[in-house]
Amino acid sequence: MPIVDVDGHVHEPEEMFADLPDEFYPRRPIKVILPRDTIREDFNGCWIIDGKTHPHMGGPGRTTFLVPGDERSKRKNVTIGSLTLADVDARVADLDRLGIDIQVIFPTMFLVSVAEEVKLEGTLFQAYNSYVGKACAKSNGRVRWVALVPFRDPEVALPEIRRAKELGASGIFTLGMVWDKTLADPAFFPIYQQAADVGLPICVHLGWASPQVTNLFSDAQSFFVSATVPVIWGFTFVMGYGLVNRFHGLKFGFFESGSEWVPYSIKQIRRRARPLTLPRAQANRPSFGTGFDQQYYQDPEELFRTGKVFVNCEGDENFNYLIECIGEDSLMCSSDFPHADPSAEEGFVENWRNRTDIPDSVKNKLLGENAARFFNF
Repeated sequence: MPIVDVDGHVHEPEEMFADLPDEFYPRRPIKVILPRDTIREDFNGCWIIDGKTHPHMGGPGRTTFLVPGDERSKRKNVTIGSLTLADVDARVADLDRLGIDIQVIFPTMFLVSVAEEVKLEGTLFQAYNSYVGKACAKSNGRVRWVALVPFRDPEVALPEIRRAKELGASGIFTLGMVWDKTLADPAFFPIYQQAADVGLPICVHLGWASPQVTNLFSDAQSFFVSATVPVIWGFTFVMGYGLVNRFHGLKFGFFESGSEWVPYSIKQIRRRARPLTLPRAQANRPSFGTGFDQQYYQDPEELFRTGKVFVNCEGDENFNYLIECIGEDSLMCSSDFPHADPSAEEGFVENWRNRTDIPDSVKNKLLGENAARFFNF
């Protein structure tokens, strides 16, 4: 059974944007390395995109990620070529060292909503897909990837999904919101239908999805409150509006946010989908909750147990509880390599193999079998 790391990352290099169309080339992301004696300290690299710096480290709107060539990247036991996938052989060697057979790549820069103009965002996403698709094609199937598509521009998104499929993409990336829109916005329905038609699952990943929310927070807690929590919002809208059943064959996965929030969220969704009847309010309580599509809604636990919805778990969670609540066929593991944030678990393969509280049959599902079903490997 191949070991599948369902959440790895590429650190985007400047070369990714070298071939932008003439219209957008002057607005390409520019990498800057700053002195170490600023508020950024060792996070001294940033991208300038339309006059704004990313990540943003000072004041409201804090975001955090490594930029190739900054002080933190120099201290990592990983080459720049592996970080950026410029040297795919180096990334494969890192996977061998970690005991990983297949790694699925997600972005780094684009964990932040960086390009407000829709057309610029679409152009940057196309450049990302071209670069990452070409790099992963050199790995003999060891390094897979999920594609970025401009949800706010369906006319561009639909052909880009088809192109990404041809380039070898294994899924479609999104954050828990798309700027100021929820994942249940009807404007995105053609994108979900196209993804279902070509057999690519939707991968809802941690990230600073909504600038309006991100701007509320200024300290390191933003990693949780404005990057992790939107994944839970995404889950709530996907479940409530029945997106899984609305588009036949479409699967959703939720990444780099842990999984113990899932049973809690399911309970809260159930309470709103079918409100508890109180005698004093019985005449005014609907039999089915508002904010839910009764035609397509299905209890979320059933979606997990039937292989339609999956979640990326973390090694220190209560797996007996999780398996009791949603079953053992929807949980997937990851390293977050080469990131070094609270989600990182580079030793997850050895850790899982050494556990004695979980049967080997369940370990095999979490280490690869479930991921292979989700991504249609």
